[in-house]
Amino acid sequence: MSAPATRLMDDVSDTARWVAFHRALESERPDALFIDPFARRLAGERGRRIAEEMPTVAGQPGPRGLASGLAVRTKAFDEMILDCVESIGADAVLNLAAGLDVRPYRLSLSSSLVWIEADRAAILDEKTEVLARAKPACIVERVAVDLADDRARESLFDRVAGAYTRVVVVTEGLLVYLDAVRVASLADGLRGRTPMRRWVLESCAPEFLKRNMRAWGKVLAQANAEWKFAPPNGFDFFRPRGWSPILRRPFFAEARRFGREREVPHAWLLRALSSFSGRFRRRMENLVVYGVMEPSAQ
Repeated sequence: MSAPATRLMDDVSDTARWVAFHRALESERPDALFIDPFARRLAGERGRRIAEEMPTVAGQPGPRGLASGLAVRTKAFDEMILDCVESIGADAVLNLAAGLDVRPYRLSLSSSLVWIEADRAAILDEKTEVLARAKPACIVERVAVDLADDRARESLFDRVAGAYTRVVVVTEGLLVYLDAVRVASLADGLRGRTPMRRWVLESCAPEFLKRNMRAWGKVLAQANAEWKFAPPNGFDFFRPRGWSPILRRPFFAEARRFGREREVPHAWLLRALSSFSGRFRRRMENLVVYGVMEPSAQ
């Protein structure tokens, strides 16, 4: 009998290693949109293997094509986070499912800002070890928490809201792994704490989720990391939960702005969009959108 195939991913934390390896590929380019000097060490050999062996999504030109797409997201989030911190005079950033992100070590941030990284203990411990001798620009706190545990999550929100007055919340790459009920609960929990002034997030359309899950679904299912959340109404999903979008950045527009329109998945479609108008163009531009929310007036 042949030996059973080795699973490519064991748990959801492996998705952080996968993404970190793509940040390493971007950082090593001469025209990099950002430099993450720790990405390759954080990704490790496991992250490299996952990135190179993951099935290819239709229209995605291998690992480097996905790396360009993720680089666009990373750069867009960099800009939105910095803008939010400055615009509200934030005293804290709460990064939910922080994974192997190292923004406190590579962004220009006030030394008095507190950057709180919340994620599972194992992935935070790995990051702490790799970054032991690195100096962040601001104060970094790491909180081990299972964000799928409602009570643990609410306790974290209480703690942060009790200690800070102007908080920017970041959920880069998190919401898609949750179901709609849990996303609504998370949104309610944030809205119920006055210090949570800005929320930087992303939304993907159902057809985008389905396309990626056709390719990645089996691997992600083994890690209990299936994509679930893709509201047909995009950011409007959050309006009944007390959040209003104040900034929208469609992925395709950002890829064009950053000069990566020829490298990202479905680059041909991105170039063709300029010749279309109306419903089709709006639909394509809403496949993936990055943005910022603020609490709605009550």
